[in-house]
Amino acid sequence: MSAKSASFIFAGLLLAACLPPSGNSDLAKNFDTSGKEIVTAFTGASVFNGNMFNERTLCISAAVIVACPSDPDETVDLAGAYITPPFGDAHTHHFDGPYTIDWHTALGLESGVFYAMNMTAPTEQVIKIRDRLSGPGNIDVSSSLGGITGPQSHPIEIYEALALGFRSYEDQLANQEIIYNSKLVADNAYFVVETEDSVREKMALLLSADPDHVKVYLRHSERYEEGWGKWGPGGGIDPKLLPIVAKLANEAGKRLAVATSTVTDYRESLKANAKNITHIQCYQDTEEDPTSPYYDLDTEDECLLSEKDARDAAKIGMSSTFVVTEWAKDRPAKLVDWEKQNIAILKAAGAPIVVAVESYGSTITEGLIAGVEKEFFSPAELLKIASMDTPAFIFPDRKIGCLDVGCEASFLAFSNNPLYDFNAIRNIAFRMKDGVPVDIRQD
Repeated sequence: MSAKSASFIFAGLLLAACLPPSGNSDLAKNFDTSGKEIVTAFTGASVFNGNMFNERTLCISAAVIVACPSDPDETVDLAGAYITPPFGDAHTHHFDGPYTIDWHTALGLESGVFYAMNMTAPTEQVIKIRDRLSGPGNIDVSSSLGGITGPQSHPIEIYEALALGFRSYEDQLANQEIIYNSKLVADNAYFVVETEDSVREKMALLLSADPDHVKVYLRHSERYEEGWGKWGPGGGIDPKLLPIVAKLANEAGKRLAVATSTVTDYRESLKANAKNITHIQCYQDTEEDPTSPYYDLDTEDECLLSEKDARDAAKIGMSSTFVVTEWAKDRPAKLVDWEKQNIAILKAAGAPIVVAVESYGSTITEGLIAGVEKEFFSPAELLKIASMDTPAFIFPDRKIGCLDVGCEASFLAFSNNPLYDFNAIRNIAFRMKDGVPVDIRQD
């Protein structure tokens, strides 16, 4: 064991002794016997400011970062560490019920993702775990509950297949008719709309469960009249209904996130004043298997944003999500090139960019590393997007994604500088969540 590793273990033991145990929100524990708030100072580390690391002392009290007093109550030496805010995941299907909550929480805490945005899950299952979707020892989750979609459209085929017990891709292909005739999780994992009246009915049903945001599927909307997307890469609602969904979501105080497949979908989302595109168009390779029902040939016209698109996104603050797990794959060169062009256009316009995992059971780590290695972003850019911009997008009303006075006391400490070697994000030496050290148990 190195001296540096030993110092981090010592820091964790010291913090465990002076701060509330994981899951305890009793703020009285943050006061001494005289009623004075206890201030803990973390010294010797370099703190990320969105561009570089600067050595400074970080002080916390009552789960908030505070100005450092001349004489803090506790001092923890994190000598040589590199501190950033925790990561965010802007598109996940994790946190979907009581049977998986422990697994998904462990994945998040281990990889440093403390904030997540669920983009469709069975409503009835999420309701059962809502008390575990925030606070010390948990991942803070904004959940859409079920998604709004069109008839015979994505994600019906996924959730009905799972409800029927068809878990392998082969079984799902062999039982398409059974799956699409099933309605076991209708008005639960998804809500189908076809008319304005049905939008009002289904939105009322969804909103009665109080989603944190609203997710709607609008995919290949320019081909909706052709029935495009039935067991294919498209699917979703009639684009004529999107403004109604957007209006009802806005009236309920819910942000609108839209799943898109083409630039046309992106532009329809802009017109609807959506707050998020859940994945940038043409991010997945759909040309690999011509026998697949998801087979599709992407074109440049469908995939590339214009400068006006990016300016419009910047104007209304609509964020575009990039799925980092795709970066770790060996994709066709044209998809990589188009994605880099879209990134450049969005960056030039100052449009918001966030990152996500999406792939069930995966973590953010390998995708972020691949994003730097394949030059989608510089190390500083991607570290800022993952640890600052994405968390702030997920919970816009909170002071997260920052390490300034008044920000929530949550952070990661890496053993080495990610700006010099991004592989450093694999080695999180210390984790703090809501003023409580996170204990990662190694089996």
